[in-house]
Amino acid sequence: MKIFLIIFDTLRQDYVGCYGNSWIHTGSFDEFAKDSIVFDNAYPESLPTIPVRRAIHTGIRTFPFNHKRPQLRTDDIVTIPGWHPIPPNQTHLAEYMRKFTYITSFITSTYHQFKPGMNFHLGFHQWNWIRGHEKDKLRARYREGGAKLKKKIKEYVAGKNPLAKAYQNYMLKTYFSNMQHRKTEEDYFPAQTFKKAIEFVKDTKKDKNVMAVVDEFDPHEVWDPPEKYLDLYIDKNYTGKKVVQPAYSETIDYLTEGELKYMRASYAGEVSMCDNWFGYFIEELKNLGLYDDSLIILISDHGHSIGEHNATGKIPMFMYPELVDIPLMIKPPGNLNGPKRIKKSYVYNHDILPTIFGFLKKEKPAVFDGIDLSIFLDDGDQLIEERDYITCGFGICTLYKDDHYALITTNDKSYQKLFDLSKDPEWNINIAKDNSDICNELFEKIERDAKGDLLIEDKHSEELQKLISQLKNWYGQNKKLD
Repeated sequence: MKIFLIIFDTLRQDYVGCYGNSWIHTGSFDEFAKDSIVFDNAYPESLPTIPVRRAIHTGIRTFPFNHKRPQLRTDDIVTIPGWHPIPPNQTHLAEYMRKFTYITSFITSTYHQFKPGMNFHLGFHQWNWIRGHEKDKLRARYREGGAKLKKKIKEYVAGKNPLAKAYQNYMLKTYFSNMQHRKTEEDYFPAQTFKKAIEFVKDTKKDKNVMAVVDEFDPHEVWDPPEKYLDLYIDKNYTGKKVVQPAYSETIDYLTEGELKYMRASYAGEVSMCDNWFGYFIEELKNLGLYDDSLIILISDHGHSIGEHNATGKIPMFMYPELVDIPLMIKPPGNLNGPKRIKKSYVYNHDILPTIFGFLKKEKPAVFDGIDLSIFLDDGDQLIEERDYITCGFGICTLYKDDHYALITTNDKSYQKLFDLSKDPEWNINIAKDNSDICNELFEKIERDAKGDLLIEDKHSEELQKLISQLKNWYGQNKKLD
């Protein structure tokens, strides 16, 4: 059996047609859903990028991010809670698959994984790094010269807030430098990633046991899709700033209404581009006669706030559905005879590896925290007894959610948001102040999941303040960009 695990970064569930979106173009995702088990209640057990992938690659929860981080030599990003490599005592996905005589490949444009010492490639027979995303500085090439680059960036920096503008400048400077070589759509990241994946598929077509992990960083910001995708959503009469890089902000006051609409359109365009190249991959599998008998898993790590709840970015105290609801679809080998919709059960990203074991009919290692989702192939929609709620950690904050309540809380309980989902399904009315008993009851479940070892101290606050200071100084030296 051939196995393909497809991971997208920052793909919101509510921007995918088969999850109820009526205006976005995701025909390939929607068609794939027809052959798949589709999970409505899928969540990351921790955020953001690296913690999610550690759990996927090991089947072990990374929640909570505590002080028990391995003392490994990596770059300075390891100062962020949960942002460390897979510990040496944990077995990687590819190492398990090699024991089952699988040929394995890791194809990714998620540049955080190929920083020195992160070691996500361990166990794979081959790996391919697609370079240049976001702040991938190892490929920073300022070929156009400072003045020309500053002029280009000016078109994309928006807002009245100096710090927000400085952040956008900081992110776009490296990104646009990295993108100077780009001429056609095939130079965009999803095209590079999925074309490289098909290259591996063709090389191993005659091999029976093959597994590829295809990890595409888009639709992560910066959101600058080709015009043909942007044109699907953009207001043709808009003449303002081209906002493709949101600031991480607890208010949208730094944007005009037109700028916010453009930002959402640019994200939608990125999603449609990802959908198109995912469709290319699936179509190639079908042309090669490999689709029907392959196990194909599609998942995202998290979403992104784009003005909902008055925020932009990925912010711990804003773990609303737009950030934590993720798509998860599993196409089993063989004919499913139409889609199966799983609406009752809560499932996690760290269920992926146990599920692969389930389809291979291999005994699940005791170290796995996840469960085998292949049970839904025969049993249909059911409520898993031990899964009547979820918890998701993000730095010094945690989300609790069940069918009745959602609680977003700092781990010292100093600030909490509680929502009654039966009366407030959009999570708009915070009732925590008048319901401390409910907050305490739900927090006890959080502590139980964390085994009483929640991260309280913000260990990266010093680094964050240092970055903010640098941005302020940088902005002060570049006032001409106003």
